[in-house]
Amino acid sequence: MENVTDYIFGDFNDTMDASSGEAGFSSLPDSAIARFGVSYQSIHGYFSVTVCVFGIVSNVLNIIVLTRKHMKSPTNFILTALAIADMLTMSTYPIMAIYLYIINSPDCETHGHSRGWMYFILFHNLFIVTCHNMAMWLTVTLAVFRYIFVCQHAIAARMCSLARAKLTVAVVVVATIVSCVPNYFVYSVRDIGPELDRNASCYWIVASQLAEANPTYEQFVRWLFGVVIKILPCVLMAFLSTLLIIAMQQAKKRRARLLNKVSRIVDHDHQSSEHNRTTMMLVGVVVFFIVTEIPQGILAWISAVDENFWHDVYIHLGDLMDILVLVNSAVNFVLYCIMSQQFRNTFKSLFVCKSLPCMMDRDTTKSNGTEYSAVVTETTNV
Repeated sequence: MENVTDYIFGDFNDTMDASSGEAGFSSLPDSAIARFGVSYQSIHGYFSVTVCVFGIVSNVLNIIVLTRKHMKSPTNFILTALAIADMLTMSTYPIMAIYLYIINSPDCETHGHSRGWMYFILFHNLFIVTCHNMAMWLTVTLAVFRYIFVCQHAIAARMCSLARAKLTVAVVVVATIVSCVPNYFVYSVRDIGPELDRNASCYWIVASQLAEANPTYEQFVRWLFGVVIKILPCVLMAFLSTLLIIAMQQAKKRRARLLNKVSRIVDHDHQSSEHNRTTMMLVGVVVFFIVTEIPQGILAWISAVDENFWHDVYIHLGDLMDILVLVNSAVNFVLYCIMSQQFRNTFKSLFVCKSLPCMMDRDTTKSNGTEYSAVVTETTNV
């Protein structure tokens, strides 16, 4: 039994087939994938609400920390925009999950859904598809900016300025909304109670008149979301991450050669190490995005080629694809805390040290026999 929002992304029309017991699942009614889908559905509501609550709170914390005055930088501006997009992606999901999975059930056989709730779920789906695609392309932007900074250092100051970051984020937001427009016209809300021989009404989300009159239109949307909006950004992120890792390894070897010749290079090596930690943190964000997104992109691409695969496999895995997206949207706070000392220090000064006595991380430095403490500072933001 599949949810009506499986086009983070599935297909509402096939979802109706699944829940009504019609032809959508007839070819593999007892498949292991179908049984897994039914089994996981029983816990999906509780699991997804938990992840969303944590993700919304953690992204609010990300925004607060990243927007502090001393944290302002092009990279952190993009990370802030990413946190906003991730937070919006999860904002309406708990309401949908509580209604459709905990209070009711995502089908029309056991529960009659009202027109109002179905319009909300339709809005929810289109809204989070748009917000999540923004997050995907903002992550690509993050990888591009870091690649320019690390591998094209001569032009980094000009190409990766704060003004350029703001302009790029604005372009990503507008372009994402435009690219999602085709999806807005694929679905509509209709009472399918009579089709199920129900005495009562049951509103559901089905293919729109435009999609029914033009079968290739819905196929085009699947290709658009499966290949252009899912696989393409993952390929770009994987390529840029590989280049970044190679560049970091080469820089490490160069520093090792220099350290054997000049002892004073130690201070510069510390600075380079901080840059590398920043780069590795951002690579971690990108890699986690790829790991959670590429399976869905591949499945959607195969589904665009093979209609049977869509019915027999993809829509049974819609809830699992959803939870991967939600976990991806919630995990960045953990990555920042693990991999960025400046983020940890700022977070502690804002939320921990105000209520509990604590000391910022300090280094003890000796100069002419005198010891003094100096607050550790980062050479790069986050």
